[in-house]
Amino acid sequence: MNKRLTKRTNLKSSLLLLSVGIFFCVAISSFTTQPSPYSKVAGTVKQTVIADVTQLQQQAKQLTATLQLLEKSQASILAVQAAFAETETAYKKVEYLLEYLDPHLAKNLNGAPLPRVVVEQQHYQTLQFAEPVFRTFPPEGLQVLEELIFAGDLTEETVEEALVLAFTLEENILLFSTSLPKLSLTDKQVLESLKEELARAMAMGITGFDEPAADKALENTATALQPVLAVVQGYEQATTGAARAHSRTASDKLKQAIAYLQQHPQFESFDRLYFIRELADPAYAALTGFQQELLRQQASTTKPVNDLATSLFSQDFLQAGYYAKQDQGEQKPELAALGKLLFFDPVLSANNQRSCASCHSPQKGFADGLARSVAFDFKGNVKRNSPTLLNSVFSTAYFWDGRAQFLQDQVPDVVANAEELHGDYKEVEKKLQQSPAYKQLFKQAFSEQSGNPLTVTTINRAIAAYVQSLVSLNAPFDQYMRHETEQLSASAKRGFNLFMGKAACGTCHFAPVFNGTVPPRFTESETEVLGVPATADFAHPSLDSDIGKAGIIPADAWKYSFKTPTIRNAALTAPYMHNGAFATLEEVVEFYDLGGGIGLGLEVPNQTLPGDPLHLTEPEKQDLIAFMQALTDTTAASSAPTSLPKFYSKANLNNRPVGGSY
Repeated sequence: MNKRLTKRTNLKSSLLLLSVGIFFCVAISSFTTQPSPYSKVAGTVKQTVIADVTQLQQQAKQLTATLQLLEKSQASILAVQAAFAETETAYKKVEYLLEYLDPHLAKNLNGAPLPRVVVEQQHYQTLQFAEPVFRTFPPEGLQVLEELIFAGDLTEETVEEALVLAFTLEENILLFSTSLPKLSLTDKQVLESLKEELARAMAMGITGFDEPAADKALENTATALQPVLAVVQGYEQATTGAARAHSRTASDKLKQAIAYLQQHPQFESFDRLYFIRELADPAYAALTGFQQELLRQQASTTKPVNDLATSLFSQDFLQAGYYAKQDQGEQKPELAALGKLLFFDPVLSANNQRSCASCHSPQKGFADGLARSVAFDFKGNVKRNSPTLLNSVFSTAYFWDGRAQFLQDQVPDVVANAEELHGDYKEVEKKLQQSPAYKQLFKQAFSEQSGNPLTVTTINRAIAAYVQSLVSLNAPFDQYMRHETEQLSASAKRGFNLFMGKAACGTCHFAPVFNGTVPPRFTESETEVLGVPATADFAHPSLDSDIGKAGIIPADAWKYSFKTPTIRNAALTAPYMHNGAFATLEEVVEFYDLGGGIGLGLEVPNQTLPGDPLHLTEPEKQDLIAFMQALTDTTAASSAPTSLPKFYSKANLNNRPVGGSY
């Protein structure tokens, strides 16, 4: 028994170490906001949440007590499951504000049931000189508990593990409950938290993202929206004029959304398209209108989500500038125009024959149609598939292994890579300096700089600015969701519902970009372990040897882990996956339907994709593909420049083809 207690205590200490460290950092920024003139409703919200957090504490204690009774064979598994359900319900009632005020602590309370790798020191440009420093923490929180409690028969070992997790859950809730009374809550915080919860419901809640076993996704989404409705009704009573009109509209749509969730509890048949388009998204628009009437604020550029956006599928819902390393303000047209010329100019390569467009062609959705691109001087192929650059800006992880945080940091790796452009920045800079046209263009793009603005850094900034401009969020599906058209095929509609429901695609490819950047704040991009095979021969599969992110950070949890790309414009960007193994969308869908690598019979111990088959019918598979095809938008795929800047002292360069020769 002493050995078991020691094991429990050690694991509990390990889990709490991360929680406490993160909480103190977050508390400084989250709990020091000054109050606004509208404090009455916000004050009521605070008192309500304090009471609800107290209830959450009590339910968590009851869960722990029930598990202890089960350990002594004095309670049933059903009793534990019921206690868990009550705890989860209590959490959903405070989710909107807790996750807004302390998103890091929220991961400990209700994060994905996966090991968490925390990188303490790493920069991808110095990996060849210094080993990264990282720590791996075991998963914790409600989702892990749910998997254990609803897995079937609980063994003595799993009951012990569940008890450790339950104790830790209590400790984490205590952290929040202790600090909450000290908070001076403002209307700005409250309204932003309401909008975040609506976005969370649309992009995550109805997909079952945080419901790995209990099958209560829709019920819990309804529970999470009820306090949002209550707060909106409080504002409706406290305001007048246009503000009241907006709050009344939001209130009406929220009532309908909650009722629809309650009246249609079947996960697979739930009409997510109708729920978002007709109920939740209009509620979001009304909240945006109310927010502007009440606060009269400009859109903040310090976060991804645009405060003024009226739809999850607005073209400006996410602010591309947020993801830039340096040029986060309104983008200068001269900067993107310069970047476009550099992108298509083979002068950046060692042989003056290869450009960025060699592997990212506008005619092919800014991919190249090859499994793996041709390497420099035709010496084989590069290591991985060239993904689309359309909408690539909406990410915090670049390259398939996620090693670069910004687009600007991605550029030098490509220019200097021996298999790609094989360039030397000193030589590239020297060549560009010999073009009066380029020198003038750099002066125009970087007019705020004194001296010679043509440097390695400005080259990278310009190319990144061009790629940042390749935003493509006006597909037929987007226009339909924004009520700009009623034209969308029945197959695509069914496909969206499958994507966000039965097929579980939307639990990794998050709306609205449908990539791995996580809602509702979109400040973190995920990688996934899928168990991708070396080829599309599903009858004789073998695991692809590329270990992905673990090649950068050697964490076991990240072995075979790769960035989750956008599926927008996927109809244009075959072949697919990091190795280009799948030639068609049909093969991609079949791979997921089988359960990824595990479903193929491969050994993938840390696969994040569920290994169970989806049991999709052939018509359902075609509907999924129809939806993905409805995400095609090439309006950002601008044509290549008609010509490139001249070199008067190097006349031999003036015949270089736009985009390179291969």
